[in-house]
Parts: sequence; C-alpha cells; structure tokens
Amino acid sequence: MLLVIDVGNTNIVLGIFKDQELVDHWRVSTDRLRTTDEYGVLIRHLFYLNGVNSEEIDAIIISSVVPPVMPTSNGCASAILA
Repeated sequence: MLLVIDVGNTNIVLGIFKDQELVDHWRVSTDRLRTTDEYGVLIRHLFYLNGVNSEEIDAIIISSVVPPVMPTSNGCASAILA
C-alpha cells in the first residue's frame, strides 16, 4: 500500500492507497512544534482505529509547503517503513 502525506500550513492530509483505490484518509492539524514521536503516535493510532496494518505500507510520498515540518515528516515516514 501507498501512504501519501500532504503537509499544508493548516492541515496535514494523509491517504492510504491500495493499487489505484483510496482506502482511507485523514486530516490532522499542522503543528511545527509537534515532534516526530507525537506525529508517529497520532498516525499509528489513526491506523489502528481504522484497521490499517502499517506493515502493509511499502511506499510513502510526502509533499509539503512547510519546510520546517519536513525533518519531522521524514522521520515519521522512516519509522512507519521500519
């Protein structure tokens, strides 16, 4: 499955695609002060609540207009794929 993350100034939109189909999506607030661990817990909890197995994610795409959040986003993505 593919996890796509769109980091905007106000919201971060996440979506899970299986083949060409969007199977789940979420919107969370963008917070430049939130840590990689905090975003990781939030995303993994969203996965859990919606029955998404993070082990099935084999690729992640991140787009961002908020450069200060990129290290956090990249760290979170690396943790999900680990």
